[in-house]
Amino acid sequence: MTNIDPDTPRTVETRTTYDPLGPTATEVTRTAVRSNSAAWWVAGIVAVVAIIAVAFMVTRQTAPTPDNAAVAAAAQQGAQAQGAQDAAAIAQTNAQASVQSAQMAAQSQADRAAAAGAAAQASADRAASAERSAAAARQQGADAPPRQSSDRAPADSNGPE
Repeated sequence: MTNIDPDTPRTVETRTTYDPLGPTATEVTRTAVRSNSAAWWVAGIVAVVAIIAVAFMVTRQTAPTPDNAAVAAAAQQGAQAQGAQDAAAIAQTNAQASVQSAQMAAQSQADRAAAAGAAAQASADRAASAERSAAAARQQGADAPPRQSSDRAPADSNGPE
């Protein structure tokens, strides 16, 4: 009989004898030990799950490790993308500066044209004013009575007394 084999029936018998001076009393207790099959079932299921887990880990495909060439190519591609982004930012800044310069040049030219127009207007106003003054002077000369010349000589202060 072994303790490991679950199918081996076991019976434990215990004999107890009481005080030898008194009456003899013998008590026999029999205990039948039966195998617990539920524990064996649980152990078997745990073992099967462990085997499946190990098989899964062994047969699982791992992601391929990137080699140095792929890492270098990715780094170069990132550097090119960064360079393109920087170039686009510089081009945008230059375009904004160009638009601003063109706006300032157009404004300056418009200011000069407005100043030239104002100067021409002022010159025309002065010419018109001078023309009006000349016309008024001619008109005033034409409206004045003619001068009469005196036939007499002015009185001499040193004359006879």
